[in-house]
Amino acid sequence: MKCPVCDRNYNHTRALVLEEEVNKTAFHVTCENCKISTIVLVSSNNFGLVSLGILTDLDKNEAKRLYKNDAITSNQVIELHQFLKEFDGKVKEFI
Repeated sequence: MKCPVCDRNYNHTRALVLEEEVNKTAFHVTCENCKISTIVLVSSNNFGLVSLGILTDLDKNEAKRLYKNDAITSNQVIELHQFLKEFDGKVKEFI
């Protein structure tokens, strides 16, 4: 497997498995050359093997911690929108 950014081979021994089931695996890998991280999803079915790589700014510890978290709900998005719409402070106060 190669890095989608610099086309160098990944060091497979440094991949972190995030999820592993019978027909699918998800893992995080960082290119040793360009330092870009990717979350890779691999699944198999009757037609063969399918893989998808998603570039990420998460390091392996963040990916491990966040991978199985609940998805953000539409209500949470609306609540954040309302908060930001009414927020009249500085960004420093928000953080």
